[in-house]
Amino acid sequence: MDEAVRQIVRGIARHYEMAARATPEGVAGAIAEIKGLFNHGPHLKAKDIERFHLQLSILADAIGEACCSKGQAQGVEMMAPAEGYIRVDLSVIELLQLSRLAHLGFLHMMPNYRGLEIQRFSDELDAQEGTRSIYKLESVIPLNERPFADLATHYKGREQLISDWWQPTPADRVGYVRGLGSLVALAPATASS
Repeated sequence: MDEAVRQIVRGIARHYEMAARATPEGVAGAIAEIKGLFNHGPHLKAKDIERFHLQLSILADAIGEACCSKGQAQGVEMMAPAEGYIRVDLSVIELLQLSRLAHLGFLHMMPNYRGLEIQRFSDELDAQEGTRSIYKLESVIPLNERPFADLATHYKGREQLISDWWQPTPADRVGYVRGLGSLVALAPATASS
């Protein structure tokens, strides 16, 4: 039985052992408890077998936990960005917004751009999604690398542009067409006496 436990531990150890680290505490403790059971003598009694089964399940739990910890550590290491890089999670909508805004920004930076291609936000919601996407990118720029002092000021500035453009139309301007004046609704004639 002792040899079987050693073979199991030897076979599974590569799954939970990490480079330059000792055997996890839980696994080492469970193995020590099992070895302690073998020191009682060559013949196992019924209650010894029951205790042995319990210790094997404790060993299995400790090995499972150690494997999980190793897997989680490797996953975190694998998902971490390379040195000097930043990882940003973007939804498809955010990515589409940013690609459209980046293209428009690129066009405006070209000296020979004549503004023939017109791209506009379709509505207030579209503009708000765009400013949130930009904010998400700006927020991951390290503080010492940001070309602006306050992140919130940039965001609020864009929000102000949006609210200035898509503000609700006042009741006295409903029906007003630029250059044509307001359409005056005829007031119902009042009965004169």
